[in-house]
Amino acid sequence: MRFFGPLPERGIWTGVGLTRAQFFVILSASTALFLAIGGPLWTNLRGAHFNRIAWSYGAIPPLVALALYRNGTPRPALVLTASGVIAFVKWILTAALTLLLGLLR
Repeated sequence: MRFFGPLPERGIWTGVGLTRAQFFVILSASTALFLAIGGPLWTNLRGAHFNRIAWSYGAIPPLVALALYRNGTPRPALVLTASGVIAFVKWILTAALTLLLGLLR
């Protein structure tokens, strides 16, 4: 017997032409880049983060374009919109992670 139901198939990813898996893989990859570039984030919370920010956000549009190409819908407007949505969600996620790591330190 399941305690929770399955994750929804439709969500913010549907409106931008991505599948749920594609959305979360791109979000996870860009977040992992943010946490790993220049060494683990938790070892250098107060350091300069330009490279980690640039690489993690810079990876989003090509990954989105690749996913949309695979889906057969590689329109520039969709690439920009999906990239913006993922970047916004990533911004909230990484800000919360950084705050949490700062509080635990």
